[in-house]
Amino acid sequence: MSDGLRLFIALYTDEHISAKLAEDLREKGYQAESAQALRHFNWDDSVHLAYAAEHQMAVLTFDHRFKLAADERIESGQDHWGVIISPELSLDQYAILLHWTLTLLDKLTADELYNAVVYLQQFRE
Repeated sequence: MSDGLRLFIALYTDEHISAKLAEDLREKGYQAESAQALRHFNWDDSVHLAYAAEHQMAVLTFDHRFKLAADERIESGQDHWGVIISPELSLDQYAILLHWTLTLLDKLTADELYNAVVYLQQFRE
């Protein structure tokens, strides 16, 4: 379990998610960083996850292989702040991605996401 220092989820979007999502979330008062904006290109999933864990951020991705990276991290005795796997949505579906992400951020705490893997479509309303 986390040390309880963070109630709200901080989000790190991997390089396949539009940087606009992190920007829009920050405008709404959430802590969010984008791999694109940070120029974290061509990183292995485990490196993205390690970066996010170091910064106490959950990873939002379209890549289902992140579940393997999360499982491997736990098996090696290292925690993470959560992985959120989204169905691959096109730029035309950006409003859906934003809506589902905001719903998740409204429904879950950082402690509930700690060391967990969730699927974003669970938060469609």
